[in-house]
Amino acid sequence: MFCWLFARRVSRVLFHKVYPFYRLFLLERKSVSEIKKALITFHYTERIKANLILAAKLLESLSDVRDEEVSGAERLLVAYFRALIGEVNIAAGASGVGGFQNVNLKLEDAIEQVKKHNYSNAERLVSEAVVITTTNGVQAAQLLKEKDLI
Repeated sequence: MFCWLFARRVSRVLFHKVYPFYRLFLLERKSVSEIKKALITFHYTERIKANLILAAKLLESLSDVRDEEVSGAERLLVAYFRALIGEVNIAAGASGVGGFQNVNLKLEDAIEQVKKHNYSNAERLVSEAVVITTTNGVQAAQLLKEKDLI
C-alpha cells in the first residue's frame, strides 16, 4: 500500500513539472473558457499589432515613391488597410473585445488621410491604432502570464 501511494505521489509531482498546463485545470480560479478567450484575444492582438506596424512602415516608404508611382502605391495601401479592417472585424467577433472597433475607426480615418496625400496624419492614426490594440490585449496577456502560457 505504501509503495502504491508513494508512486502515485511521485508521478503526480513529475506530471506537474513536465506538463505545467495541467495546473490550469486543478483548483484554479479562472475557468477554461476565460483562458480560451484570453488566448484568442492575445493571438488577434499580436496579429493586428504586427500588421499595423507593417502598415506604418509602408506609409513611411510612400515618401520615397516617385511621383508617377504615388497613385498606384496609395491604391495598394488603401487595399491593405481595407484588408486589415476585415481582420480587425474578425478579431472583434472572435474575441468579443469592443475596443477593436476603435481600431477600425482609426484605420478608416487613415484611409481618408492617404487619399488626401496627408501621410504624416495617416502615420499618426496608425500609431494610435497600435496603442489601442495593445491596450485591448493587456488583460489577456496578464492572465496568460499568470498561467505561464506566455
